Amino acid sequence: MAEAWQEPGVRDAEDTATADKPAYAQVRDEWCWVKGGIEEILAEQPQLTFRPEDVYAACLNGEAHLWVAPEGFVITTTEVDEFTEAKTFFVWLTWAKKRGENCGLKYYTFFAQVAKENGFSNIEVRTPIRALENKLVAEGWKKDTVIFTRDV
Repeated sequence: MAEAWQEPGVRDAEDTATADKPAYAQVRDEWCWVKGGIEEILAEQPQLTFRPEDVYAACLNGEAHLWVAPEGFVITTTEVDEFTEAKTFFVWLTWAKKRGENCGLKYYTFFAQVAKENGFSNIEVRTPIRALENKLVAEGWKKDTVIFTRDV
């Protein structure tokens, strides 16, 4: 899944989420409400195979990172290209209390800065939601790969 990554150097332990940036958070402190958001994501996207506890463990072990914002949360991981060793800042999960308030897109500038300061080559998001695909492309993202699956 993800390579362990140190807490971003741009974060301060006293930081709190504001309108222009989310705050790096400890999953233990936020689990009471983050778990419900993950459960909602999994209910809407049954093709996802992980459980909320898998996300908790990934955050607890430093393989994923929880960011909280007034609107919801974002969970990121690191992916490393096996051939070039280039690091990708992967936006694994995003959830908003109110539909349409996409934390991942809203805070792109913030996450791009964190990624750049920590040696990442790019930022990646994945979605099966067509409306988000159109919005991403409209905001300057490029479509890299489309994955199709079929049961056997």
